[in-house]
Amino acid sequence: MLRCVGLLSEERLREHRAGIYRRVHYLNVTKRFPFPGESFEAVFSSHMLEHIHGTFVPHLFSEVSRVLQPGAIFRVAVPSLELAMRIYRPDAPDDCLNLIFENNHGLSKNIHKWMYTEESLARVFREAGFTAVAPQRYRSGRLPNLEAVDNRPENSIYVEGEKPSTISQLVY
Repeated sequence: MLRCVGLLSEERLREHRAGIYRRVHYLNVTKRFPFPGESFEAVFSSHMLEHIHGTFVPHLFSEVSRVLQPGAIFRVAVPSLELAMRIYRPDAPDDCLNLIFENNHGLSKNIHKWMYTEESLARVFREAGFTAVAPQRYRSGRLPNLEAVDNRPENSIYVEGEKPSTISQLVY
């Protein structure tokens, strides 16, 4: 039905039929995560952060830190605001605006609420207490199994941070 009314692409329909989404579990990142503290070896977020309002971002980073084991890596991939600004043309702003707002989708959940540069995203990590914060490149970094999960090379920036393993690492 979603395909018939134009809300689901043919490619996405094939993916659903192939069953690739059966193992996907949905999580409301604006609420407390339903996982015990220090239960994850790593966390990866790809092209999600830009879809939530900025006021929820500190909570999300706090929850990720809570569920990460000491020394674990958090990696975030988001669309690049810097790239959007580079393609801006005063006589034809649509490409830039579509990249920033992702407003060419039919569903409001797909519209971007915020955009990041490498530095602004790294600042969010540091403000949340992550250490060893560094911009990364596609399929390059410290996240385990990176080649298997990093699947958005286009228009993306990547930042990783480490949950401090000792109290003394919190001082920066």
